Amino acid sequence: METTIIARQPAAPTQCTTTAKNNTADERLVKLCLEGNQTAWNRFMADYSAIINHAVSWTLNHHGASTAAKDDVVQDIFFRLIKSECKLLQSWDSSRGSLKTWLAVVSRSAAIDFIRTDRTYLYDAIDEQPELSTEMSNLLDLPEVPFHILSTRQKSVLRCLYGEELTAVEAAQKLDIHPQTVRSIHHTALQKLRATMFH
Repeated sequence: METTIIARQPAAPTQCTTTAKNNTADERLVKLCLEGNQTAWNRFMADYSAIINHAVSWTLNHHGASTAAKDDVVQDIFFRLIKSECKLLQSWDSSRGSLKTWLAVVSRSAAIDFIRTDRTYLYDAIDEQPELSTEMSNLLDLPEVPFHILSTRQKSVLRCLYGEELTAVEAAQKLDIHPQTVRSIHHTALQKLRATMFH
């Protein structure tokens, strides 16, 4: 009697397949965001806000820092993702890791930078090429950001902090107001933008 040998097939690499599919979907989403698709950007924020919030909160807590500025750190990350024609977002390489992992790394870098520089409402560049700092002045011209809802003073403060990369103290000297007033105006402006963009 002839014996039939059934060879066991190796288990399919389901995890790698799933990761590849997720990366492909993320690549499509990011591509649409880079093309200026507002619906895609809204979905991006809805899908990944929780990841960014968690990474920032965990990092601040882990280093014993106050989480009071968490929302502003998160807002700053979103600003940097879309500024200068989304060059930070463009730097994500799907072949090196998932979008979730990359965003978590970017978010931790932002939180650590906040702790290191001890600037209450201003954060240095996150994983960007040095030449991008010269393009900071383009931030206030981005169509995705509804700056029209801000007052003239709020716009001036944001332009000093983001466009000219001044510290709160330097901005206060330029605008002839107290540094704490700069921080307060900046915080209020971010709250207004957050309420419009994320809700």
